Amino acid sequence: MRFLRQQDVVDAEKLANLQVTLIGLGSIGSVTGLYLAKMGVCKVTCFDADVVDIHNVANQAYGMSDVGLLKADAFATLVENQTSVMPNTIGIQYDGRQLSGIVISAVDSMKSRETIWRHLREQPSVQLYLDARMGLETLIVHAVRPQIKADRVAYTSSLVPDDQALQEPCTARTICYTPLVAGSIVCSLVKRYVCDEMIPARIVLDLATFTMMS
Repeated sequence: MRFLRQQDVVDAEKLANLQVTLIGLGSIGSVTGLYLAKMGVCKVTCFDADVVDIHNVANQAYGMSDVGLLKADAFATLVENQTSVMPNTIGIQYDGRQLSGIVISAVDSMKSRETIWRHLREQPSVQLYLDARMGLETLIVHAVRPQIKADRVAYTSSLVPDDQALQEPCTARTICYTPLVAGSIVCSLVKRYVCDEMIPARIVLDLATFTMMS
């Protein structure tokens, strides 16, 4: 009965059998991973080498008791306590290993995205790649089907060097509601994938002006 309220929206069995990899457990990643588990995704593998810092508590899913812990460990406990799902959390940066199903990038630099994409773009078992980006009140989510050349070309063109990407000041990079919305969009795209619905290639949302493009 856990998924009673959504049973006419998405098949819980399909979600439970879906393989999802989440790269990055920061602001977008921690929220996205938690709510994917709440939605019914059970097979989740996560990569992150960072430690929870006190400034992460304001915009990530962690609490004060998590400060000083590896994000991988804190995230595993958080998800298990709230959903009984035990994610496979790995306390290192993604190392290029073979993946399958859906891969979600929730990293915070273009260099990291380039590295991830270099490993993933030729992996035939990756069916959908979602790259979520944000800066204060603006977010972008790219959806890529790596087997389709047009998708690969379009996404590759979005990978500019970090010094060409918009950089907010350190004290104006994020606020809690932007990763919440980004995570919601990623969860919605996962649902669309499971239900074989249309998936837009790119979603851009500016919360300051409530302007959305897809």
